[in-house]
Amino acid sequence: MTKDSRQQLKEQLKQVKIEVTVNEKNREFAVFERFPDFVPYIAKGYGDSKKILLIWESYYASYKDSIEIVKSPEKWYFDAPQECIDSLREFGRQNEEACRHWNFASKMYADGIDRKSRTFANVANVFKEFMPKDEDPFCYCAGYNFYLRPAKGAESINDKGIDKQIAVETLKSVINTLDPQYVIFFSKKSYEAFKCHKNEFQSVTFKQFSHPACPWWNRKQGKDKLSAKERFSQFLRDEVFNK
Repeated sequence: MTKDSRQQLKEQLKQVKIEVTVNEKNREFAVFERFPDFVPYIAKGYGDSKKILLIWESYYASYKDSIEIVKSPEKWYFDAPQECIDSLREFGRQNEEACRHWNFASKMYADGIDRKSRTFANVANVFKEFMPKDEDPFCYCAGYNFYLRPAKGAESINDKGIDKQIAVETLKSVINTLDPQYVIFFSKKSYEAFKCHKNEFQSVTFKQFSHPACPWWNRKQGKDKLSAKERFSQFLRDEVFNK
């Protein structure tokens, strides 16, 4: 995919607006206008031969000011002044996208500050099994976090109805824009929130695997006695890279 094509997709994503119900009133919500750092990351090879959308769970807040703002869903999504949201975007880091924790480039970009964390490195290492040496393992991928309200600390998000509604409607728009062949969840919570909408996308293959930083990534379980890592590798080999 050319740089111009990727930029066009990013611009389309930035225009995403969804309808949500807040206090029994319908409101239009411009998701990535409110949260410009949360727009999905799109690798340079996305669409060249594969289109794989990877979904993790949520960002997390660890600074006092950010923890206070993310406590209330309504405040986070609608009521906190935009300058408050913007003031948290840098998260104590430099201005480059790959150096901001609340930007998915920092997770998937080759030189991103969080790329080496288990959450992303474990997934990248499985992709490496099917990629030429020195090729970016995420080169055919796009990705972002399903929930658009950060969790407190490194905990799993205590999701409310409005969190699920915004997350589901946003992902629908992201899928319609990016037109992926595969949507892969690395969060059971996110997958469970979205799975009843899968049949709205007949041409997309949906899969869910355990979070790559949890013990089940390497622990064998189930009837097949495979770990999540092994199941993910098997899926890539049998359904993605054999075509």
